[in-house]
Amino acid sequence: MAKGKRVGIIYNYNENWIGGAYYIQNLICSLNFLPENEQIQLYILTGNKGFFQELKQITGYAHLKFLEYPSRYTILERMINKFSLKIVKKKIIEKKIQLDWVFPLYHIPENLKHINNLVFWIPDLQEKFLPDFFSPEEVKQRFECYEKMVVLNHPIVFSSQAALNDFNIFYPHSENSKKVIQFAVVHPKFEREDINEVKLKYSVEGSYFFSPNQFWQHKNQIAIIEAVKILKEKGIAVKVVFTGKEYDYRNPDYTTNLKQKVVDYQLEKQIVFLGFIDRVDQLILMKNAEAIIQPSLFEGWSTVVEDAKALNQTLIVSDIAVHQEQLEDKTYYFEPHDYNALAEKILEVMNKPIVKLKYDLDYSKNIKNFALNLSQIINTIN
Repeated sequence: MAKGKRVGIIYNYNENWIGGAYYIQNLICSLNFLPENEQIQLYILTGNKGFFQELKQITGYAHLKFLEYPSRYTILERMINKFSLKIVKKKIIEKKIQLDWVFPLYHIPENLKHINNLVFWIPDLQEKFLPDFFSPEEVKQRFECYEKMVVLNHPIVFSSQAALNDFNIFYPHSENSKKVIQFAVVHPKFEREDINEVKLKYSVEGSYFFSPNQFWQHKNQIAIIEAVKILKEKGIAVKVVFTGKEYDYRNPDYTTNLKQKVVDYQLEKQIVFLGFIDRVDQLILMKNAEAIIQPSLFEGWSTVVEDAKALNQTLIVSDIAVHQEQLEDKTYYFEPHDYNALAEKILEVMNKPIVKLKYDLDYSKNIKNFALNLSQIINTIN
């Protein structure tokens, strides 16, 4: 049983890839939806105890323990090991983490190799399809990681069936056990919301469409800007609010270039950039938008889409495979490079405010399935 295993979860909070932190936060939150006798004791592997304390507060999950990773050695322990390496060619003091199961991994560090059940995670294989969005060194490093995963033959968890399908195309001879866990989101409570207060806080006026994404090139924010320009030329004013960390380490000028486009097109009153904002404020703005626009060229399993589903909010999304897996026919689709098509979908939502496509479902079932799938994988991978 998962409950009897020492299960390690690697966690790091990094605003430059907030999706990775949200994945772990939501995974742990989902375990609250299991009966008490099925809840799993988790050991959180992180080098920052502050991250652990925040994770406890965010998730409210009672069965978390802090496990410093990587383990730190005292000055005396380092001196002893330095001396022993010279004399007997090995460390006398080894701080081995005692766990039965660890997830998620992209590679296997030396200090975890002794653990029997190590589980890789592949959110997506974007660099196989959009290599120009990465440095040659990063592409090479990722390809080497995949090759090592195949050689080491540990299980791999994918965020979507689309990602698993892509992996099978590029690594058809892989014998790794492969599983798909489609994650769900668990929102903090915000019953006492005040949209007017939040709009005042961020100087957002009137009705608006909303696009919450980090500013990475593959998120394709340019499609929204071009669509708003097309509508403006037809005499139709549309407001779009962007949120998200405004930095792409692979393309540092990306956000600057987008903002310059807004100036060039004279859309300053219609396009609003709020940057990285408070999570609850973001969700309140999402809930009260005309619709959420998600124009990505590639996704592993879109957190933005799951947020909108949980809020039962209208979505306009690019017609990539993973979006179709997440939404089926419960959305407005457009080809991500067809800016006219996106403009038409925005106009369609504006003209039919009552007849909106929504993901009408008891979303708590998705959350519980997320937890059950994790528990099942822990039980079956030995």
